[in-house]
Amino acid sequence: MRTVDATEVINREKLSPLQWLVFVLGFLVFFCDGLDTGIIGFIAPALLGAWEITKPQLAPVLSAALIGMSIGATLSGPLSDKFGRKGVIVITCCLFSIFTILCGFASSITELSIYRFITGLGLGAAMPNISTIVSEYMPAKRKAFLTGLAGCGFMLGISCGGVMSAYMLESLGWAKVIIIGGIIPLLLVVVLVLKMPESIPYLIKNGKTKQAQGILEKIQGAPFAEGTEVVLPKSEAQGNESPVSLVLGKYLFGSSMMWLCCFMSLLVFYLLTSWMPTILKTAGFSTQQFSFIAAIFPLGGVFGATLMGWYMDKLNPTTVIKYSYLAAVVLFVVAGFVSGNIVMLGIVIFLIGALLAGAQSSLLPLAAIFYPSVCRAVGVSWMHGIGRIGAILGAFFGSLIFTFNLSLAAIFYVLAIPTLISCLALWLKGRNERLEKAAAVTESVRLGS
Repeated sequence: MRTVDATEVINREKLSPLQWLVFVLGFLVFFCDGLDTGIIGFIAPALLGAWEITKPQLAPVLSAALIGMSIGATLSGPLSDKFGRKGVIVITCCLFSIFTILCGFASSITELSIYRFITGLGLGAAMPNISTIVSEYMPAKRKAFLTGLAGCGFMLGISCGGVMSAYMLESLGWAKVIIIGGIIPLLLVVVLVLKMPESIPYLIKNGKTKQAQGILEKIQGAPFAEGTEVVLPKSEAQGNESPVSLVLGKYLFGSSMMWLCCFMSLLVFYLLTSWMPTILKTAGFSTQQFSFIAAIFPLGGVFGATLMGWYMDKLNPTTVIKYSYLAAVVLFVVAGFVSGNIVMLGIVIFLIGALLAGAQSSLLPLAAIFYPSVCRAVGVSWMHGIGRIGAILGAFFGSLIFTFNLSLAAIFYVLAIPTLISCLALWLKGRNERLEKAAAVTESVRLGS
């Protein structure tokens, strides 16, 4: 019987229409995830006025979704290994769509917090799984770039939430704005059910080779010869170790450093996306000014992630993201000095978004490259889930900012610290990989002699 390596078909030079479809659907899932993640921050100032509540009272609402995201992301990896990537993506997208709509009908902080928590379960589970399936369908030479480019949909979704708020918040009110944000992904769910293919490695590992073969035939544009069997390369084959054992064993140090990096990065990212509109309003900016400046931050991430993905395919991906965080540290200090100039602040916020938000978005393709397919879903989702704990703390720290009465400049200086820790974590990951590679070469030479 003739065997065909599935990755050789996927790695062909030209992307097939099916691969482009996976890319586009992945981008749209990321977009909707970003839209429904960020929209609560943009409506927060209006919610404060409508319900006559204080900023600390709003903290549970902003953090509820983040707690749900952490739980959803952590559970989704093992679930997708058991039930398939597509099913998890469809169900979780449906979940966060419906409960985002219900948020518009909430009448109390408690009710809104519950809805946002359940929304977070869906948001957190969808992102790592859509990143994993997109990476599995992209050719190796452009995997980081195209996976990262699809991930830009998340930043663009947050930015669109800011634009929606700037133009609709005063005329429609916060409830209608958030309902619109929930209807959009609900329409996408129908398309996902009809058009999204299942993960090829998942199908092969679970004995569904005929289904995997049919997908690969669509990719190459021709049927295989009679008696052909599609297989995964030996490096991707299922061994005796479980995905969890691999992540916590062979890949533990690299995993730990990515967890730390993602934790600190999301702490800064969600503090800014959740509280920036309120912080800027407190500093004296108008509704349109704080909405647009807050939208500039994730929009910069779209450009940054695109550029980083291109370089990650050509250079060491860990090094590319490491230096992006380092540059973001410098720009946070600069932002403190120009915080009184709205034009300069807008430019610096855009550049911070390009570097910090771009690097954060690039962590998903970095994790997808780092792990083999046998533990990729668990590795990517766990990094995302543990990182989300940083996002939860970011939302809570945002409320503390008002308690300590920090100036806008002081806030930027403080945010430079966790960003620097993200940089150091990736430096340690890269150093460990170089040491392991050198040790492997030395051992190979010793055995050869």
